[in-house]
Amino acid sequence: MTKAFKKVLIAALLICMVAALAACGQSFEWGPVEGGDANAVVENNGSLAVKQGDWLYYINGHDSTDNITAPSDNYFGEASVKGSIMKSKVGEDGTLTDTAVVVPKMFMTSYASGGIYLFGEWIYYVSPTTKTDRDGVVQVDFLEYYRTKIDGTGTQLITMVEGATVNYVFTPSALIYYNGGTLYKVGYTATAVDKTATVIDEKISAVTFHHNDTYDPNALDGSVKDYIFYTKASDSEEGNVFGNELYATDGGDPVKLIDATTWGKDGAVGDRENQYTISVLSVGDDADGVTLYYTKTAAAGVDSSARTYGIKFTGAAPSFDKTKEVKLAESSLSGIIHIGLDNGAAVLSSNVFTVYKPIAADGVQVTIDAEDYALSGSATVLEYDIASDTLYYIVSNNLYVATGLLAKANDAAAPMPEAHRVSADAINTSWLVPTFVDGALYYIDNTYSYTFRMDIPATFMEDGIDDVSEGKMASGYEESDKTEDGTIPKFMTDADKETYITNNPAPEEE
Repeated sequence: MTKAFKKVLIAALLICMVAALAACGQSFEWGPVEGGDANAVVENNGSLAVKQGDWLYYINGHDSTDNITAPSDNYFGEASVKGSIMKSKVGEDGTLTDTAVVVPKMFMTSYASGGIYLFGEWIYYVSPTTKTDRDGVVQVDFLEYYRTKIDGTGTQLITMVEGATVNYVFTPSALIYYNGGTLYKVGYTATAVDKTATVIDEKISAVTFHHNDTYDPNALDGSVKDYIFYTKASDSEEGNVFGNELYATDGGDPVKLIDATTWGKDGAVGDRENQYTISVLSVGDDADGVTLYYTKTAAAGVDSSARTYGIKFTGAAPSFDKTKEVKLAESSLSGIIHIGLDNGAAVLSSNVFTVYKPIAADGVQVTIDAEDYALSGSATVLEYDIASDTLYYIVSNNLYVATGLLAKANDAAAPMPEAHRVSADAINTSWLVPTFVDGALYYIDNTYSYTFRMDIPATFMEDGIDDVSEGKMASGYEESDKTEDGTIPKFMTDADKETYITNNPAPEEE
């Protein structure tokens, strides 16, 4: 029995074991919850908040697995509302109405780029298992991967995996996850889930997950945006092979992009100076494809230090053309901000926005700073919009927006960049990444650990005034005579409501 087959067999047994436990331990009856459009385009897939047509699906906060002390604490329909998945109708002005719990079970992952996905009539998510050990302790470090229909009915278990930090992505046809050097997938159709996990590849050294955040059910062709990238050592038995190999997959057969022959002559293995160790840095989204950022370190040579490159892939699948790679730096960059490969690559270092221009044929390295301008404090970058030259970032738990950074870097005579604080809210950046939907920011707040929604007025940059917006609990409020403004969050635990009342008490009667 091969090692790969053993791993698949173990995964299959885990699926069967968990399915049996789930069937006898809890009921998945729920709903139907009204509303939804399974045929609509999905936006912002793989995040805290995902929009499908006129409906928004989002995680109602970050709860702790310490609160799961008995299996029933996370049974479907019995779990806390904190951490459950909500469903709201999005109005023309962006307001959320008709809010209801659609998945009454805790969403949980420690994978910072994780989130929920929607494809057609299914919501895909991750939740701690309700399985216990021989002493009755709930094994919350094992996560179960599920899908539930957008009306709350028809829940199906996909698989169970040990470890909260496992990297994963849901695609329209499979769950793909990386664990212990092996890349797995569990396939599914519109009605059924595969009973066994299969191995895509093994002996992998590093994986960079990426996903297409838009899903159009009417799109027939695949896209390079659906691919993840990984590296592994060469399995060649030739004695003159050095470096490693770069692959990509969307869940199908791996596509080899780089190996020892890439920079050789006529498909032959290159000499040591033309064989490289590849390290993927990040993947940036373009309107028509993706840009892969990576370093190359030569196996031999006078100077074999790592250098940074980028290459753009378009079409249905990636294909590496060495003549199209762009050299960006004579060193290894980190924290690359995607600004479009034609512009180079941007990096925030010591809070200065620096652009590394593509290195010309003469080998001259050009770096340009947004002169005399630095971001205030250590910044967590959320998003850079290339079209508007706008950077969204968080400093000290507050949202800031800066414009004109690339313009200044490209033209010293351009106006100084402008930056303003958009909020004074305590935005949490330690769990799932805050995300934008229709111009509003969805984030976990630091006070109550629920998902909040913050509108960003289109004109706020015009008045030059900070603190222009305030976040509100995304799942809405109900009336209360115990608070200052006469309302209290509706979908909040009783304990958290008491804290909310203490923090926002009604004025004492005179």
